[in-house]
Amino acid sequence: MPRRMVDRLVLPLAGSLTTYLLLVGGGIIYTAVGNSASESLVTQMLINAIVVVGIQIYIGNTGVLSFGHIGFGAIAGYAFAVCAIAPERKAVQIPDAPFGLAEVALTPFQSSLTAALIAVVIAFVIGLGLARSGARSGAVAATVITLALLFVVHEVARNWIDLTRGGKTGLSFSPLGGVTLQGRGWIYLALLLALLVARLFKETRYGRLAQAAREDDLAARSMGIHPALQQMIALLLSVFVVSIGATLRVFELGSINPRLFFFKYTLLTLTMLIVGGRNSVTGSLVGVVIISTGSELTRYLAGPSVDLPFLDWVLRSGLTDVFLGASMLGFMIFRPNGILGDWEPDHWLTRRAARKPADQPPALRPVEESRPEGFLHVTGVVVDFGGFRALDGASLTASSDEVVGLIGPNGAGKTTLLNAITSLVTSSAGSIRLDEHVLDGLPSHLIARAGIVRTFQNLRLFPALSVEENIEVARLATAGHIAGRSLPDVELLVRASGLAELRHRRAGELDYGNARRLELARAAAAGPRFLLLDEPTSGMGDLESEQMIHRIREIAGLVQAGVIVVDHDLNFITGICDRVYVLDQGKVIAVGTPDEVSQDPVVQAAYLGGPIGSTT
Repeated sequence: MPRRMVDRLVLPLAGSLTTYLLLVGGGIIYTAVGNSASESLVTQMLINAIVVVGIQIYIGNTGVLSFGHIGFGAIAGYAFAVCAIAPERKAVQIPDAPFGLAEVALTPFQSSLTAALIAVVIAFVIGLGLARSGARSGAVAATVITLALLFVVHEVARNWIDLTRGGKTGLSFSPLGGVTLQGRGWIYLALLLALLVARLFKETRYGRLAQAAREDDLAARSMGIHPALQQMIALLLSVFVVSIGATLRVFELGSINPRLFFFKYTLLTLTMLIVGGRNSVTGSLVGVVIISTGSELTRYLAGPSVDLPFLDWVLRSGLTDVFLGASMLGFMIFRPNGILGDWEPDHWLTRRAARKPADQPPALRPVEESRPEGFLHVTGVVVDFGGFRALDGASLTASSDEVVGLIGPNGAGKTTLLNAITSLVTSSAGSIRLDEHVLDGLPSHLIARAGIVRTFQNLRLFPALSVEENIEVARLATAGHIAGRSLPDVELLVRASGLAELRHRRAGELDYGNARRLELARAAAAGPRFLLLDEPTSGMGDLESEQMIHRIREIAGLVQAGVIVVDHDLNFITGICDRVYVLDQGKVIAVGTPDEVSQDPVVQAAYLGGPIGSTT
């Protein structure tokens, strides 16, 4: 069996099943030795686990904090109740229900699926709004949109009396509102499926690209990732799982009212997720167990059977809410990644089963026998920032078989030119063309897919992902989007960049030199026609800079890409570049070989103050 399939499918399945058996087995043991109340506690804990795992699919993979998933749960819960309650009962509770819903009679299974699909359709509409708001990790607008959804759904549930029976009584399956779900078989099945879906989504192409965008949205777009697509898929999948959990909660309780899916339940489920670790499926279940246990303990302490004076000082009547709030606040301040961070059981298995690196690296060879020479033409680019003109008609031409340097004093517009080429800033004039393709106005992820990939002046890696995963996601981002270009092998790039021994280390744990090499390898993994490197030797000594010359030429040769490099180390520029462009005040003032540029009196007067060879 291919190693990749073992790591991405077999081991995650094994780890998920182990976690599932531990949780379910622990619940069965607790109910066997506990009192009558333990049955209800375990049932509610397992249902909460389904809901929290559903929320984790979105928050954990995208990094977007959502308060609205319980609102989706409320939509599904009411839809389930309206479809599943017998028409005779609805004739008493909601005789004037619109759209003929008072006569609808579906089985609980049919009602649950219908409710989940309704919630998913609404989630798609909300997802379009999130995409338009530029949802990304830490974005305030996206969080506010989801919070607004929660309040809107609550108010509709309170006031649409013909459909929901209002906020006081709500809907119930029987006159006494008794429990209607018998046994926990459906809960066990739903939890198993939710756990498998969440864990496998994390390993899919869409899940891994979403995680990359979660770590650094700008770098992800520059690698060819379009975060809105992955976020939409994660949202729809998570809402479906949350909706199934919500319908089971309604069915188990036998009734629904607006308070059942509002802020208190939102606080409960988010606290469970944050405490366990929002980036881990297993962590979400650990959080459910810990917070369920703590909530039950605080309810007991707040009861009349416990007489401790200090409890009155900490608000005995609201002790459970204090516990939830303190747990969320404490973990967000002191351990924001939760107890498990992004750890999964199969991560341990993967490290155990990981192959040892070979004694001799494979021969380094290009990705294909030959690739037609490509040309990048940048003509008359103008970029204004308010009243300041950063680029004033800058032009550049490069071929895919050369290394072109950009030099100039600070503020000359070198990085701005790279930003304009990769669409990170908007140019007010000029054109950018790759071969016969005009790239003007394209978003940055399409620029990357077209064949122009960059690194950054300040390191922008995906810190929570491993070295190998950083390179893999760049390859995944452009796979299927490029024509006529073969993608380099990940193993080849890991070895060519000298990172074979560090392949399983998180990118955020690398030292500066290795991080720079990883950024170069990650950019090359996208199979670009041109690599744009922004100060790749910044902060390096002379020896490291000399080594970087060979590293860049080697990796660029492997993917047969041209290189455009910005740097202040003129020894590095002269050692690596075939031609050099000199910028000053947003204009190109000289073009030529390093020797020609060094002797240009205009360059010497405007920037160097002497020949290149004499400058360090």
